[in-house]
Amino acid sequence: MSILIALLVLGVIIMIHELGHFVAARICKMPISEFAIGMGPEIYSYYTGKTLYSIRAIPIGGFVNIDGMEVESKVRNGFNSKPAYERFFVLFAGVFMNFILAFTIIFGSLMINGKAVQSTKPVVGETLQEAKAYKYLKPGDKIEKLNDISIEKWDDIGKALKGNKSKEIPVVIERKGEEMTLDVPLTLVPQREERILGIIPEFTVEKYGLVDGITTSFKTFGNVFVDTVKGLKMLVTGKVKADEISGPVGIVKIVGQASRGGGLVLLWLTAILSINVGIFNLLPFPALDGGRILFVILEMVGIKVNKKLEEKVHMAGMFILFALIIFATANDVFNLTK
Repeated sequence: MSILIALLVLGVIIMIHELGHFVAARICKMPISEFAIGMGPEIYSYYTGKTLYSIRAIPIGGFVNIDGMEVESKVRNGFNSKPAYERFFVLFAGVFMNFILAFTIIFGSLMINGKAVQSTKPVVGETLQEAKAYKYLKPGDKIEKLNDISIEKWDDIGKALKGNKSKEIPVVIERKGEEMTLDVPLTLVPQREERILGIIPEFTVEKYGLVDGITTSFKTFGNVFVDTVKGLKMLVTGKVKADEISGPVGIVKIVGQASRGGGLVLLWLTAILSINVGIFNLLPFPALDGGRILFVILEMVGIKVNKKLEEKVHMAGMFILFALIIFATANDVFNLTK
């Protein structure tokens, strides 16, 4: 089941990417010979006289064949016959659609689920099971004093515990209208060399307003974008070990695990993967959209590159990409068997 869910997620991401190229090519009036949903053998097709629309057996993404991308092509209004800015628009449209998909998922999730707002009251919302105080402090307990220090708001709890070296602390609480004093053990946090109660405050859920939702969505999208770029930078600079590189099999495993966390987790992972696919395709590497965009930009600034040479560069890039995919897949299989 997890494999089917992973194929569906990846299929949607790739499909949206190809749809971007398709719509942009239509806007620029470029001829399109085929637009396919899925890969492999055809199971259904419809020909309009100009474009073949097909559904294929393997539900992984899809593809669009824009006429005139071949070097020797003489197709009227074909891709290579169009101005550089139109070719740029068509090439960038796939990446743009991946970003739109990710932003839409983020925005929709935030608007539906709202935001968690922390209560300022010193009331226990939850006690961590790992904390020694778990058997002592219950949800709903109002903390009135810590070590004889009066507690008025949640932030006072941290201030009262700061610098405390004791293994336990007297806590005055109000529980169901009754006041009681407990000697509550503290939990040591080795990394910070301090002791904590291990409690979480109460939270309420508030709905986002439209403007606040859009602003927060842009910030969230930006954070994921920056983190992805940083990850690629670590990969290029060798800070990520070769055996940590994951490919299709690893992605299927991750998506499968996310699906067990519920629909919301799966949606967020889809958004993250869509951003990753968009950024990856923007890399100025031969055969990728970014590599083709680079040659178009060179043409736009007056530097023309021989088309036959360009195609040879893209072909070499394709072989390298296939080699990387095979390497990453081998890594995944090796990691799964360990």
